[in-house]
Amino acid sequence: MRQFVVAACGLNFLLAVSGPARAQDDDSRAVVARAMKAVGGEDKLAAYKGAHVKGKGTVSVMGMDLEFNAEIYLQDPDKQKAVIEFAVMGQNFTLTQVFNGDVGWQNINGMTTKLGADELKEHKESMNAERVSNLAALKEKHYKLSSLGEAKVGEHQTLGVLVTREGYRDVSLFFDKQTHLLVKMETRGLDPGKQEVTQEKLFSDYKELVPGLKLPAKMVINHDGKHFLDITVVEARMVEQHDASIFAKP
Repeated sequence: MRQFVVAACGLNFLLAVSGPARAQDDDSRAVVARAMKAVGGEDKLAAYKGAHVKGKGTVSVMGMDLEFNAEIYLQDPDKQKAVIEFAVMGQNFTLTQVFNGDVGWQNINGMTTKLGADELKEHKESMNAERVSNLAALKEKHYKLSSLGEAKVGEHQTLGVLVTREGYRDVSLFFDKQTHLLVKMETRGLDPGKQEVTQEKLFSDYKELVPGLKLPAKMVINHDGKHFLDITVVEARMVEQHDASIFAKP
């Protein structure tokens, strides 16, 4: 009899919470659907599995603000190549990082090293967060959505959506209530010193960088509220599939 009572109470509890949670999930998915429509539509977002972006900006490291130029290739779900050019005290550097599934490499001025397990794990977290901010991937069943309510982000009054996925860090998205555009993404991450911080990405200056699709031309990344990086997109194109050679060992 006791086991039956415990089971019945448990069932009542599940029924009590599952109704609101389902409604909350539906409300959050409606917020995401409006955001996808605002930038060009779900079909447009889902059609492109790869991107090639060129940009320039500044990064704050070791007490210095360094200017850089970057060229980035992305291939959903787990490939990325970044070529970053910068100068430190008059010396020029070219940093190339390649992530290709479960392997990765880093090349600095011609010297290549294989990336370790910690770097690869952090990259997978980063790629998951990027997929979340792309929005189209949120249709996949392993992503769970719930409401964070209203919040102020700079001058924007926003609706927040919490995205969870088993085995990954939570990601919070904030959408402008008027334009429905994504203006902020927040998650936990590691800084260059491998200290865990709250990573905040702010998106602005949406433009039709590719035909029929509005993308943010500016992004600012803050670590624990302090400036880490800003980048302005100067060129972007979307592709269905990059050539595999792009993600080969540099």
